Amino acid sequence: MTRQSRNPFLTARFEDKDDSQIPNFTYGQEVTETFLVGNVSSLWLGKIISTSKYKVFLFSLIFIFIILFSRLTYLQLMQGSKFQALAEGNRSRLEVILPSRGVIFDYLGVPLVNNVPTFTLFLNSGELKTHPDEKAQIISILTDKKIFTAEEITALVEKNSYLPMPVKEDVPYETALDLEMATAKLNSLKITVDPQRHYQEDMSLAHLLGYLSRITQDQKDEYLKKGYQLTEKIGFSGLESYYQDLLRGIPGKRQIEVDSLGREKKIIAEQAPIAGDNIFLNIDAGLQAKIVEVLKDKTPNKAGAVVAIEPKTGKIRAFVSWPTYDSNAFSQGIAADKYNILLNNSLKPLYNRVIAGEYPSGSTIKIVMSSAGLEEGVINRNTTILSVGGVYYDKWFFPDWKAGGHGVTNVIKAIAESVNSFFYYLALDNLDGYHGLGLDRMIEYFKLFGLGSKLNIDLNGEKTGFVPDPDWKVKTKSEVWYPGDTLHLAIGQGDLLVTPLQVAAFTSVIANGGTLYQPKLVDKIFDPKNNNFKQIESTIIRQDFLSSDTVSIVAEGLRSTITSGSGRFLNSLPVAIAGKTGTAQSTPGKPEHAWFTGYLPYEDPKLVLTVLIENGGEGSGIAVPIARDVLDWYIKNRLNPNP
Repeated sequence: MTRQSRNPFLTARFEDKDDSQIPNFTYGQEVTETFLVGNVSSLWLGKIISTSKYKVFLFSLIFIFIILFSRLTYLQLMQGSKFQALAEGNRSRLEVILPSRGVIFDYLGVPLVNNVPTFTLFLNSGELKTHPDEKAQIISILTDKKIFTAEEITALVEKNSYLPMPVKEDVPYETALDLEMATAKLNSLKITVDPQRHYQEDMSLAHLLGYLSRITQDQKDEYLKKGYQLTEKIGFSGLESYYQDLLRGIPGKRQIEVDSLGREKKIIAEQAPIAGDNIFLNIDAGLQAKIVEVLKDKTPNKAGAVVAIEPKTGKIRAFVSWPTYDSNAFSQGIAADKYNILLNNSLKPLYNRVIAGEYPSGSTIKIVMSSAGLEEGVINRNTTILSVGGVYYDKWFFPDWKAGGHGVTNVIKAIAESVNSFFYYLALDNLDGYHGLGLDRMIEYFKLFGLGSKLNIDLNGEKTGFVPDPDWKVKTKSEVWYPGDTLHLAIGQGDLLVTPLQVAAFTSVIANGGTLYQPKLVDKIFDPKNNNFKQIESTIIRQDFLSSDTVSIVAEGLRSTITSGSGRFLNSLPVAIAGKTGTAQSTPGKPEHAWFTGYLPYEDPKLVLTVLIENGGEGSGIAVPIARDVLDWYIKNRLNPNP
């Protein structure tokens, strides 16, 4: 072999030698486990992979490939949508857009409440636990902005709360902009546009409209199930509470794309919110304001209630519980010291006296007693008794209010002059030969006129009043019912309790000819979603339980109260008025409660007005003058408005 014909299978070291000259090499050796065998010198590249190991390696690769392919297929086909959503969530955020709360108007379209945009700073303790490193940043931001001292904000961040806490409300606009920039990267501290309710002042609307407040810890689960945001405000009393779902509206949604720092880049999709329903009340804002003005002037240190109703429909035209409080203070988050002042006020301004105040009716109950006696045929227009200053039953004396009595008295005079003796005779089954209604029929008519039960006004917190009976007395006082209890009941004393709303309602029965209506605050509701109004129809509780003759005679007695009786101060008004005064027993040592209830015009009643002044003394002394000023305004501005 020459150099010109080199053997490619020989290394350069052996290229000038033949096979026999290569060490340890022989021909004809059997090939078994390797492609090339023999004692290969260390000069070879190494052993070649064996067939069996090659097969194991190949099958291992195939097996791993199958596993990876199967997993990839599972993730792509079975879990693809899930991971796509997760990936989408890393770059997008879903926000709830709260709707504008519905506005409440009076019957003439005067807004009684408005929505005012403000800024509120929220601290989320739950997020702070997840991001504890933010605590120092929060303290630094809020102290630098001089919103809190370091001690105050430290106390706040250490509070345990599962709800976002409004740590600062009504933040000024410039401060809100600074906070928006400073808190952009924080999860636990946010500045938010937070609309507040602003209620009209000088109308004593707090007990009627109520107020808004934050969702409490106890309410959290209930409102989360309803889809509420925990930072929302909800109605806590009055109409705001009763019509909460309608006034709130329907929230919208916004999906936004964010960058790696969570900052908004663009809006991907948006569903606009639907504003809450607007509610139009039967309330006359002008009449309401006038009543408040008169109460401020005549009863600055007294408590009471005034309610006005349209007798032929049950529509409530005025609703004043006195004294009142400022709903705006509660809506903005009232301070604890101011709240305690309200709680400790002896006049109890938080107490809704129109629907929850329960008082002895005094002589206003004689409207019901007269109606019952006439309807049952126990008396008629010509039935008379001789009032000599009172009556005896056994050894007990039950007086008239007028010493010496009122002389010969029929039902019209008995109403006009509030003659107790006439109603004593009307009450008992047998008194000196006179056969009256008896307790059972008295109670029956009390209930027909709406006493002892709710009238179901569209407000929460209405009380039933109380109509006593023998079973109740035995159970609660361990005493039997005496005839004297019936005599006290007949003139509105003893254990009988009524609300001012109930007195206005039973006065309306006479004014409208014999129908008891459910009192109604809301006239109509505007639905912005469907762009239409829903009219709230009047509801009759009871009718046809009095004859026209009964109504006519009782009405004549109420008119005589004004022309010749205890309400003569109202007779100077240019429109004929009918009414009844009342003086009801109070806590021993304190003056009596003063009542007036009546209506106008006498011939075609348009308005019933009921006045109660706690511990006001004689009804004719304080309740009637209040009624006069209010009715005088009503005549001039509603019955006969200036051109």
